[in-house]
Amino acid sequence: MTTVAAVYAYFLIFAQFGFLKAVQAALGAEGGVIRPIMAVMGLTGVAGSVLAARFFAEDKCRHWLAAGFGCCAVAAVGSLGGKNPTGFYVVAGLTGLGVGLATVTLAAMLRRSVGDESLGKIIGLGTGLAYGICNLPGIFDANAATQALVAILAVTAGWAGGWRLNPRFPPEQKADEEYSKPVVAAWVLVFAAIVCLDSAAFYVVQHTPALREATWTGSARLALNAGTHLGVAVLAGWALDRGGLGRAVGLGAAALLLAGGLLDQPAPAGVGLLYVAGVSIYSTALVYYPSRSGRPGLAALVYAVAGWGGSALGVGLAEGQQELSLFFIGAAGTIILVGFILRGLDHWQKT
Repeated sequence: MTTVAAVYAYFLIFAQFGFLKAVQAALGAEGGVIRPIMAVMGLTGVAGSVLAARFFAEDKCRHWLAAGFGCCAVAAVGSLGGKNPTGFYVVAGLTGLGVGLATVTLAAMLRRSVGDESLGKIIGLGTGLAYGICNLPGIFDANAATQALVAILAVTAGWAGGWRLNPRFPPEQKADEEYSKPVVAAWVLVFAAIVCLDSAAFYVVQHTPALREATWTGSARLALNAGTHLGVAVLAGWALDRGGLGRAVGLGAAALLLAGGLLDQPAPAGVGLLYVAGVSIYSTALVYYPSRSGRPGLAALVYAVAGWGGSALGVGLAEGQQELSLFFIGAAGTIILVGFILRGLDHWQKT
């Protein structure tokens, strides 16, 4: 739980917030500077994912996890004194590499360490805590230095928790229809579309003052968001342990699609909580699905394509927009639906 929370908290509070604030404070907000720096983070994130999968070994997994957290910590420290583009390129590279190593290694060793019965609950609690902490007043709206320090504390806790993970359950898993090649492709498609939708919605809200004011501005609203994140993620983990992967992801996708369609000015009451709930559900499933397989290659595929690729695509499509177009929402919904249809067809053919 601690290690899951640490990885998510670092990514949320530093990679998505603190690092960007540091870059903008030192270099200005010109897209010509920020885009290539973030591209470096994405490319090294993919490289770290592939590297972790290629060299994963059960007797070395805690060392790889520690290496990932080490890169993350050095990046957060380096951002505190960043003054020029070169330094921020290095920080971006270390951030992506560290997150890539940590996410894939953790996904590959988590079920081996905690077993099947409580995997979803542990992931749900860790995911909810990370989102909850990062949305607390005083952290969500803190300056770059404070968020970097929170990130350092998170990876320190994650490093300590990682050393306590002891692979003691067999890596082999019973045959599961969710992990055949066609269904894996369907799930990657679904997760990529959901991450793309989430990233686009997040970008639009962050860059539209009226929407930001209506969704996550003010201590009371941030505290409510934090509590919702935690509660919904725990419920999602509970459902996943009971075989509810398809239903959980479908519900999370529906919540995000509806929230995206309601992101208008002025935003209707409750749209922020609807968005928060959808994010918590799919984020829990995004860890659970590759973790349950115990296969590092699958984790690398999911996080490289759906995670890093989907996120970059969503931000790119949303840039300069003040709302999500119906075409974009419809396209995302169609891709998600196609993925579920492909998954269902494969299941039907095997019955």
